[in-house]
Amino acid sequence: MAAMTLSQKHTRSIKLAVSRSTAADMLDISPTTFDTWVGRGWMPRGYKIGGLRRWFVDDLRSSLHDLTEATATAEDEDAENPFDYAVG
Repeated sequence: MAAMTLSQKHTRSIKLAVSRSTAADMLDISPTTFDTWVGRGWMPRGYKIGGLRRWFVDDLRSSLHDLTEATATAEDEDAENPFDYAVG
């Protein structure tokens, strides 16, 4: 069998869909917190593939982006930065 090139190894390691525990790990939260976020609609419900539920990585990224955008307020964006005075 021929040795795999670096490009082939990299392509092979990219995950398109992940399990609940891997999705939680990607977000640096517990699986229980992930379930809560899914229940609140902050994360997608995932898809049933055969007997397994999987989450598309792109959907997780998109939901996290939407969540951070939704929680950013005008006050946060316009808040005074205390370091503005420290830098000439």
